[in-house]
Amino acid sequence: MEHNRKQKLLIIVALIVGIASLSIGFAAFSVSLNISSSASVTPSSDTFKVKFSTSKDSLVEGAVVPSSITSGITATNGVIVNSSNPTITNLSATFTGPGQYVEYTFYARNEGEYTAYLNNVSFIGNQTCTAEAGTTDSLVQNVCAYINILFISDTRTYFEDTPVSGHSLSPKSSDVYTIRLEYTDAAPSADGPFSITFPDVALVYSTIDDSTMKPDVVRLESGDLNTPGSIVSIGDEQFYVFGQEDGNVKLLAMHNLYVGHGVDENLGTLSMNETGIQDERAIAYYSEFPFWGAVYYPQAEGYASDYGEYLEGLGANVSNSRLITNDELESLGCSSTDKTCIDAPEWVYSSSYYTSSYVDVEQEYIYVVYSDGDYHGGDADYDYYYGVRPVIEIPLSEFE
Repeated sequence: MEHNRKQKLLIIVALIVGIASLSIGFAAFSVSLNISSSASVTPSSDTFKVKFSTSKDSLVEGAVVPSSITSGITATNGVIVNSSNPTITNLSATFTGPGQYVEYTFYARNEGEYTAYLNNVSFIGNQTCTAEAGTTDSLVQNVCAYINILFISDTRTYFEDTPVSGHSLSPKSSDVYTIRLEYTDAAPSADGPFSITFPDVALVYSTIDDSTMKPDVVRLESGDLNTPGSIVSIGDEQFYVFGQEDGNVKLLAMHNLYVGHGVDENLGTLSMNETGIQDERAIAYYSEFPFWGAVYYPQAEGYASDYGEYLEGLGANVSNSRLITNDELESLGCSSTDKTCIDAPEWVYSSSYYTSSYVDVEQEYIYVVYSDGDYHGGDADYDYYYGVRPVIEIPLSEFE
């Protein structure tokens, strides 16, 4: 990653430096007089702003309603969040068969004082299809290639390697875009329900026309790096900031990893198709059966390490990928003495997961967090209740 030219998602503020020099040369037996001058212009967030809008002619942050949809499916309305990294979230559809699609049309509007150039359209993360219980995974993976996300402007459809240059956006004008989620006619059939996670689409606008600009893989989405609970994204995986150490920002995964197996009401094992990445279903111990994402402790550290390699594959600079410690949890408000995390932020105990700290090494008793707020020892050889919620360490320099 180029640290000397960091870009933020959607809004890229570029430093423009103009240097002019004038020199006058004289003949022999004379002197040379040199006059040089320089100036710099640094657009600020007050003067360079590209935002999402539902209106072409003015900035309107309303619901992004499907502009075209086939019968037989349902779709949610998108939500515009025009923060420092403008985002449209909640674009989703429930398909029932091939040949269906939904389209969302919206605008990128230049509310600043400078001409903005679209330099890059990137797809961040991977498309994954996950079979639900009772559905054959091999059939789902065959179908997955026929379900697409398309990003369309008024002149072209963008793919990962589509070059972008010479695309300018004047102040107080708008670019029109469409996101299309489609289940193509040629798709084979699966034998049950399944879910799809699409990659994020990132637009890079700048004050200069430079197609080499890319969006940052590691992005601060809310808050700051000193405040626990601030949110950081790596690709389309999200994390809570909870501290800094040795020049690194420490991040706790927002969800457990979708690994291991499920558990039924008789504590029987249910198979699941591991993805190795975060999934809100992988809570492990919870108030209702079945549980998903339960593993043995010896497996947990390996899964955490593999997850770090996955994030590095997305382009992140990962210093470490591990399990959280008892000391770190107590710094967030958990108490090993009182056996509770209730005084910690709710996101600390939103799932059940292993720490890396032993209560008793000889008895292989590990501190574990429970989704009901309990915090005490758990048997490392007990694979019914606890999941994997990694801590990722990222160098501070990645955010500069």
